[in-house]
Amino acid sequence: MVTIESEMPLTGMIVPKRKYRLSLIEDIAERDANYIRLLRLLPKLRAWRDLSRRPVAEFDEAAAAELRGHGVRFLLPGRDGRDVTLRIRVTDAFRYTTCLEIMQQPDDQDRLANPGMQVRAYHDVNSAEVISYQGHRGFKARYRQPNERMYQVNEKALINRFLGEWLTLCLQCGRMELGREIALEAR
Repeated sequence: MVTIESEMPLTGMIVPKRKYRLSLIEDIAERDANYIRLLRLLPKLRAWRDLSRRPVAEFDEAAAAELRGHGVRFLLPGRDGRDVTLRIRVTDAFRYTTCLEIMQQPDDQDRLANPGMQVRAYHDVNSAEVISYQGHRGFKARYRQPNERMYQVNEKALINRFLGEWLTLCLQCGRMELGREIALEAR
């Protein structure tokens, strides 16, 4: 016969909350990894990074104008065999920073809203971070709980991690769309 010792019931027990601790090392590592993922997904961005590191006299503003509007589309496996398109488009290009828009298309009627974000890539420090997500901007590193906008305590870190997961999915499972043709997996 097996006897089971009874455990104290959880009702009435007060479990102390652990305070969120911001890890600057993890935060920087995630942003740097996102930058590397973007360079792998957008070859023109890598060329732009190399151009931006040249002396000022050799810097070409015409190349910046050419990069603006450049974009790629990745087909990702969706539900029910339907592909979901993830579009990455350059909105602004400056010497040391590039702004990108990342949107999921087409609208999936089963969800409230498709994810969309603005990302800023910093070429001088090889880093990329989300500056806007679903129309929300100016995320703080930490939020008090509860807060007016109902953000998580580590909302900024979570959004940058989501960007990393999205880009990783493109690298692992995505197929780059070229016009109406679909190329091999983007690896």
